[in-house]
Amino acid sequence: MHISKLIPSSVLRRIDRVRERRILAVTAPATVEFVRRHGLRVLRGPFTGMNYLEGLEPTVGDLIAKLTGIYEQELHGAVAEWIEAGFEHVIDVGSAEGYYAVGFAVKMPATTVHAFDINPSQRERCGAMAELNGVGDRVRLGGECSPASFEAFPEQGVALLSDCEGAELMLLDPQLAPRLRGWPILVELHDFIDPTITETICERFRETHEIELIDSEPRQDSVPAELEFATARQRAVLLSERPVGMRWAHMRPRVQPA
Repeated sequence: MHISKLIPSSVLRRIDRVRERRILAVTAPATVEFVRRHGLRVLRGPFTGMNYLEGLEPTVGDLIAKLTGIYEQELHGAVAEWIEAGFEHVIDVGSAEGYYAVGFAVKMPATTVHAFDINPSQRERCGAMAELNGVGDRVRLGGECSPASFEAFPEQGVALLSDCEGAELMLLDPQLAPRLRGWPILVELHDFIDPTITETICERFRETHEIELIDSEPRQDSVPAELEFATARQRAVLLSERPVGMRWAHMRPRVQPA
């Protein structure tokens, strides 16, 4: 039996928060120094040129990865595909401070982005970052997202990004939200919380979507030149942005609704 089956999900989430605090203890000093040297504009990657808020250095452990363009680099192809498609709406569930929500709004000038996060402080940050980048009128903030929330959106012209710490098992159910059958979906799969997540979600969408599973990759060969000042320990932690074995599913609908 998988160990996560023996541990309640609430305990697993607390363990993840402890892990995050330990990471921040290592990354915060390096992040402060990076920002002093290189500023708060994204240097590379799909959202090159996007500006970040001041003051996040002590609390966002993957800020350097985002600013240097290596954050979730496994998804760069999917992100570029969505930007090229130019959807009318992008839904971002678990938007945090707005890396994807604001990034898509910046790079897709005809798109409205709907950023959902249950954390009020994260919503506040996302809204502030949208204003900073001049897209506040096209980034709409929301709290909890449920399958019923999707009924407010059209059947076509919508793409859904999900990073909601295991809640994707509840959220991504086409029986409860039929519109999901026609939308492109990019979902981070938190099998370390529930090992059945990947299998269950793939089974739900097998008939309606082409499913590409994307595994996380090591970052040892992706050290940005801007990190030459960091210690070996800091680099190792800064570049290890995802838990071991993390994966995503990029699900493209086989047939668009008529």
